[in-house]
Amino acid sequence: MANFHLAIAADFLLAEKLLDALEQCNLAIDAISAVELESFGEEHNLRFGAKAVPQLSLDEVDWSQFSHVLFAGKMANAELLAKAVQAGCIVLDLYGITALIGNVPVVVPSVNNEAVAHVRERNIVALANPQISQLALALKPLLDKPLQQIFVSSLLPSAYFGDEKVRELAGQTAQLLNGIPLDDEKPRVAFDAVPANVQGDEASLPFSRAFELQLAKVLPNLTACVTFHSVQVPVFYGISQMISVQSEYPLDTHEMSQFWQSQEWIDFHENEVITAVKNGENEESNGLQISQLLAKSDNSVQFWSVADEQCFSLAFLAVELLKDVLEY
Repeated sequence: MANFHLAIAADFLLAEKLLDALEQCNLAIDAISAVELESFGEEHNLRFGAKAVPQLSLDEVDWSQFSHVLFAGKMANAELLAKAVQAGCIVLDLYGITALIGNVPVVVPSVNNEAVAHVRERNIVALANPQISQLALALKPLLDKPLQQIFVSSLLPSAYFGDEKVRELAGQTAQLLNGIPLDDEKPRVAFDAVPANVQGDEASLPFSRAFELQLAKVLPNLTACVTFHSVQVPVFYGISQMISVQSEYPLDTHEMSQFWQSQEWIDFHENEVITAVKNGENEESNGLQISQLLAKSDNSVQFWSVADEQCFSLAFLAVELLKDVLEY
């Protein structure tokens, strides 16, 4: 492809992870720049291979200079996304702020890649929410089965809600361990759990509606039978999901495990339970970790999955989605 000029519009930490993921692939990028949705600070510099990456403030960015944009902005940045589209960019919306728009495709790479064909309707394609991506990838061996009910308990780390929540967890943990009580009005993050939709930006989002529409675009046949329970937990990084599946007919756990073992992005662990912390400590592995596969009955199974929502569900899958867009 001629003139493949890529912009990464994100916070500094995610921009780093996106660049790392891009270095692992074989895309021929003519030029790459970072757009600072929030100031990175003078001490933060990005590199792509041996080269420094130009870092542009919002005041100096000219979206018309780019062919594609990896856009990791929140709802407050929607106007910037619109400007990029108006300037002729193809925008990959990593946080799904456009997912509620009817003709914007929502994609989990390797699950519903065919939806990328609709990217030209608005020059936007949304990456599915990390909870949905993690579920959809894990369910791949069952997508052709007559499933009746799927229950998903998502345990969401602070990083899912942003870098500020990570700093808040670290600060509160240190404060409480040193015997210093928290202010009464301050929401508890350390040593506590809370429904995910009552804190921060999540409190003002159409949580259930957003999930229904994303699921309908990614897994249309399963939308009516999937129930999510999402809880914020005092973990820094890594989404954990306990998934229970009920089917009209018997489910073969051996067949499921064999399928997972054949997938490039999935690691299946038969004899070990992988937690968010264990996954984070293994720097050599960046994939979806599945363990504790149990047959609750002939027609019902349960399993546990863990993924790094930053390195895998956002950065890695964003680059895979970019490959699909470029191939289309």
